[in-house]
Amino acid sequence: MLAALACLSLFAQSAKPPGIDEVLSAYIQALGGAAAIDRITTREVQGSVGLRAHVTYFWQKPDYVLRIGKGNRIGLHGSAGWIAPRRGRTKKLDRADARPLQMDANPPRYVRLKELYPELVPSPPETVEDRRMQVIAAPNNLGVTKFYFDAETHLLRRIEETGETSAYFKTSTDFLEYKEVNATKFPFRIVHSTTEPGGAKEDFRVNKVTDNVPLNPAAFSNPRVDPIAR
Repeated sequence: MLAALACLSLFAQSAKPPGIDEVLSAYIQALGGAAAIDRITTREVQGSVGLRAHVTYFWQKPDYVLRIGKGNRIGLHGSAGWIAPRRGRTKKLDRADARPLQMDANPPRYVRLKELYPELVPSPPETVEDRRMQVIAAPNNLGVTKFYFDAETHLLRRIEETGETSAYFKTSTDFLEYKEVNATKFPFRIVHSTTEPGGAKEDFRVNKVTDNVPLNPAAFSNPRVDPIAR
């Protein structure tokens, strides 16, 4: 009987999910370490969505993003965002459209997970495509956002949320094909999907990442400004 109770106790301890600090610390180390991440203050990301749609992102610390596509420019300057079509008037960017910009331009932003989501709780392990995941959850008023970290590589694999942008549908972002860029890991494929009827799946494939490029800060708030500092 004592032996059985001891086995149950050991099983309960092993089944307990790792703490938030433990998961995030392993994630930071897997990316390349805090010092290597902190050295990056700007970034240029070139890639494509679909077969032909070339896209370039410019990012500046902490959360400034500029996306230049074939038909428009989209900017995010802190909490304020805008979209400027090639022809027509500049419009305000919807909050739901801002999050994918940050994910594509700066996936390592989630090393600041405790700052971005103050109310975090560890969740039981799950699997994604037969790989074991360590899960951290951030409850919200209408649902929950869940962060899936690969238990072997410790890299962020998926973000899945309900309640932030919709109370009825689930949106997911998968971070795939990590490669090393200047001593840090960066996902070279980022896939956004949703269960919302008619919602389009976006598969962003990265071709090139350049860190610490000289940027003009005004480009994040003015669509007419060249993002590269001359």
